[in-house]
Amino acid sequence: MNFIKAFLLKIFSPLGYQGVINTQISVYNRLKKRAPEMPENELLNHLITSRIKAQPKVTSEEEEYADYAPILEKPNKTLEDVIWAIVVYEFIQSRREELFARGYKMGLSTEEIFKQIEDFKARIERDIKEGIKKKVKKERF
Repeated sequence: MNFIKAFLLKIFSPLGYQGVINTQISVYNRLKKRAPEMPENELLNHLITSRIKAQPKVTSEEEEYADYAPILEKPNKTLEDVIWAIVVYEFIQSRREELFARGYKMGLSTEEIFKQIEDFKARIERDIKEGIKKKVKKERF
């Protein structure tokens, strides 16, 4: 069991993905404050495109646009959808080969690696929901 925990800590740095969650919520709050009249879908698309343009690059900008196309085209997306897409892309999809190579090097089976990835996704989902609940500025009427 300690072997698997070490695998998770080595590959999925908690500060890394949580930092992305917090940053995206912070950027969202600033955009919302700066342009309260901006339609939500446009604001969320801006959040995605600004992430694609940000450094450091995970892959080429063209590849990132292609991978984010489904969420960019989704008309009724939520902040949770956008942050989920960003974190999963940056910490799982774009590092898939690395995840499996490290897992195999540690003696894990393909099934065990998939299980760890699914556990990590559940943790991401929980942390996104919790972060949004705590940190998204509520509109005042």
